[in-house]
Amino acid sequence: MLIKGLRKQEPSLTAKRLPLTSDLLSLCIRSLRSGYLSPMVDLTLECMFLPAFFGFLRCSEFAPTSSAYNPHHHPSLSDISLHTNDSLIFTHRRSKTDQLGISFPIHIFRLNSYLSPYEPLTKYLSASHSFRIGAASTAARLGISDQTIQVLGRWSSQAYHTYIRNNLNDLRQAHAQLSSI
Repeated sequence: MLIKGLRKQEPSLTAKRLPLTSDLLSLCIRSLRSGYLSPMVDLTLECMFLPAFFGFLRCSEFAPTSSAYNPHHHPSLSDISLHTNDSLIFTHRRSKTDQLGISFPIHIFRLNSYLSPYEPLTKYLSASHSFRIGAASTAARLGISDQTIQVLGRWSSQAYHTYIRNNLNDLRQAHAQLSSI
């Protein structure tokens, strides 16, 4: 046990990797924005690269290391939420140094920069599944039963819950109702 601990104190020699600097990242983003593959694939890659850079992420922390996607370990869109009008929070589920899976927030800010990660992420979030999210959220707000929402959205599992966005006014109203008891 002591030897194992001492080994962790001295970093192992790893293959030298070239740094992905802001200059190189800027070239990648410029290439994607000028049309590299397809508009949606380019936007997806941009939405991976920029938060990875500003979040100091390891590759395994923003992309699956195998073809088997595990929603409990790998990042998904539901891990990104609007925090303020100029910031997002990426709730990171697990990392190499966090084997217990204690999630921690990574703040993503709107920057006055070509490399701002905020704009591409908000664009991606509004482009992908926005009709499904909007329909599921509206149905829930109108009091349509969970079972009916599940049938309407053709969900065979409880995954439809991740599409329902709670309105802050509804939550505030619920708190007010709870406080008047």
